[in-house]
Amino acid sequence: MTASISRALSPQRDFKALHYVCRLVLGLCMTSSASALNFLTEENPPLNFLRDGKVGGMASEAVREMARRASLPANLQLLAWADAYGRAQQEEASCVFSTVRTPDREKMFIWLGPIARGEWSMFVLQGFSGEVRKIEDLKKYRIGVVRDARANYLRNSGFTDLVVRDQNSELPALLTTDPQEPGKIDLWFTQTAGGADMARQAGVTDLKVAYPALMSQDYWLACNPQLAPDTFRALRDASYTMRSDGTYKRLAAKR
Repeated sequence: MTASISRALSPQRDFKALHYVCRLVLGLCMTSSASALNFLTEENPPLNFLRDGKVGGMASEAVREMARRASLPANLQLLAWADAYGRAQQEEASCVFSTVRTPDREKMFIWLGPIARGEWSMFVLQGFSGEVRKIEDLKKYRIGVVRDARANYLRNSGFTDLVVRDQNSELPALLTTDPQEPGKIDLWFTQTAGGADMARQAGVTDLKVAYPALMSQDYWLACNPQLAPDTFRALRDASYTMRSDGTYKRLAAKR
């Protein structure tokens, strides 16, 4: 009896038990920290946008649902594209969307999706008097475009007179019907489905499509290559089930 009590109260055993508990708690904290992901995006309706302080949109809903199914906390943040894209390259626990998957980006990220599909068109003001019948006609005008895959696409397609901004929402107010007005744009290249809404928020209501569906592409969730393998697999499996049960299609239909 005395020996049992002595062993139970042994300082060495107490220390080992305390050491074990500390390691367990530390491990849980590290696991929790590793699973806290940043999902970074830009203002690009109807895919991603900020309304009443919350990040919404079709692609944002897809990412939020993917994280929910993977049992991961979803920390969605809306930033300028250059900031979101840069952080996803630098931070292990960060992903960026809605990202066009191009050959030059392929090895920079690990990819999930596609999570959405977008269509881009050229918009002008109602009073625009230019004639646009083919793509080559567009190249003689000043075109406003956000600093992301859209700008790269136009440059690679031979467009040279580009006015590039970090925020797409800055561009509608630059539209003009006077081709000689300095510091302005004649056309705006943006999402077909979200262009009119973004323009209204900038106070521009007399908008029309000058050239529809110039480009359409899939969008992906692009994650830092150092993302924990278990976390990536959980997100990948969630994405697979969302595709198989029709979730992506239902979200696309809501636009």
